[in-house]
Amino acid sequence: MNATRLSARGRRHARWVLDRAISTPESPLEYVSVAAIEWLGFPAPALQKWIFGAPGEDADRLDFWWEPWRIGGEADGEIKYSGELGDARSAMRERSLRDARLLDRGVAATAHWGWREAIAAKPVRAALLAAGLPAERPEDSPQLRSLQRALTPPTARRQ
Repeated sequence: MNATRLSARGRRHARWVLDRAISTPESPLEYVSVAAIEWLGFPAPALQKWIFGAPGEDADRLDFWWEPWRIGGEADGEIKYSGELGDARSAMRERSLRDARLLDRGVAATAHWGWREAIAAKPVRAALLAAGLPAERPEDSPQLRSLQRALTPPTARRQ
């Protein structure tokens, strides 16, 4: 059906989505993050990577993984740390313990971001660069702006 579209631009945009339509991401935030990571110029990550410890220890899974640099990425919605799902301080403490466990297992760094950061994109860039991940190519600014326009409510854009 896409091939029959009159607009080459429309076919190209639809092809981009179709080429990336996979079931691996576990949330809309992870799908948005995949697009932001690509448009920021970073290498494509492996998704849902298990990091194992010693036998008998529970494994940890990272949303995003860059093997050559041993860098992980985590995209978590604000609700996880808001207190709505339990004590927010406990959630942050668990995150810190998990990050320390990942370091012990050879993960060089774990970058974290949420919805606001993914939509704005620049905070994701800062988090990934701070973790040591190099960008491979220039950012695709028009695509990043389209992401922001698509996911920012009109009332918030005017503020």
